[in-house]
Amino acid sequence: MVRFFKELKLKEVLRLLFLNLFLFPIYPDNIKPSLIVLFFIASIIFAYKNNSIPSLSDYKHKRLLILNSSLFLVLFVSLVYSDNLKFGLNCILRLSPLIIFPISFFLLRSHKVLFSQNTFKKAKSFFYFSTLLLFINIFILFYFEGFVTKNYFLNYSYRIIFQLGKYSMHPIYASLIISISLIFSISLIKIKKYKWFILFGNMLLIGNLILLSRKSAILIMSAFFFSYIFFNKKIQLKRKVIFILLSFIIGLSIVKFTPDISNRFKDINHLFDATKISSTNIRFNLTNVAIKAIKEKPIFGYGVGDTKDVLSILEQNNFVFKNKYYNSHNQFLGLTISTGFFGLLIFMNFLIRNLKNSFLVSFEQFSVLLFFTVLMLIENILDRQNGVIYFALIINYFSFYNQIDTEK
Repeated sequence: MVRFFKELKLKEVLRLLFLNLFLFPIYPDNIKPSLIVLFFIASIIFAYKNNSIPSLSDYKHKRLLILNSSLFLVLFVSLVYSDNLKFGLNCILRLSPLIIFPISFFLLRSHKVLFSQNTFKKAKSFFYFSTLLLFINIFILFYFEGFVTKNYFLNYSYRIIFQLGKYSMHPIYASLIISISLIFSISLIKIKKYKWFILFGNMLLIGNLILLSRKSAILIMSAFFFSYIFFNKKIQLKRKVIFILLSFIIGLSIVKFTPDISNRFKDINHLFDATKISSTNIRFNLTNVAIKAIKEKPIFGYGVGDTKDVLSILEQNNFVFKNKYYNSHNQFLGLTISTGFFGLLIFMNFLIRNLKNSFLVSFEQFSVLLFFTVLMLIENILDRQNGVIYFALIINYFSFYNQIDTEK
């Protein structure tokens, strides 16, 4: 009886530690790594006490573990041929969630409650409401600091980056957690007690997405939104047409009459104009630089430790960058520079298999993973702590949840 209660207590602690990971939007960045390590240690203790160490018969889970760990393993091996070992080790430390989460969920595979629909629903609600709470508090802080002026829209992205202390973040990562929350709201809004709260919350989150003015996130989420409305059989055709037309007109008006957003879309006109520097123009030049680097070492790349040095040297010869360092702004190109086409194939296999599995399960899961994938075409989200944490946590929980749920 005593042993039963001890096991029950450990399971509940693990469930709380797991759900706590989905509160990360309201945690400062310096605390997140410690909480991940704590969850990892707890999963090892659970596996030891419940004899969940791998067995020869556990083929499906081991195959999933290998698949989801493959990206980290390839990057880790690339350290062997990296000249800048110090920078490489820092990268590997930042990328550690890519190995910690698959191992943790593998060790916890017998913890059925952790992979139950109830826990999954709670995890999504924790993420949604913590994101909403974060941006409500940001507005309150800015209001009392006197930042809510007629230039609030223009200065919002700047203040998010520089004036939130340990909560400061790049607008693309703020847009990322908002977008994931909006996708999670698809299922959460079906819960009666949450319905009106989430409708109101979604308006606030969409407002913040517009304030952040990241055209990539806005375009991706718009595509998801229209797809969801169009393919939703529960919505009548007449309502679909009216809803899509109104949304399109409102969206077009926001882009046209909101200076920060309209300027970001207008800079596409200068894509091939070398005399005018814009974010789009810089990305175009970065693609050319990345391709030039890949051509020199296409098979295994330069190693995770040397990617920055290689790009820095090539960027110095291009006046567009003004002697500033930029990463490749494309996760696929960045990974190919680090690990060559060999690493890219490993990564593509990892992504495609997870996308395929999520597509067979739900539109919601597929949309979140597709959002990450499309964003990787224009951002190196694994080059920053927030990007790699959210990506590793969500893609690994989805895959192990789907695998274990089908076995029940």
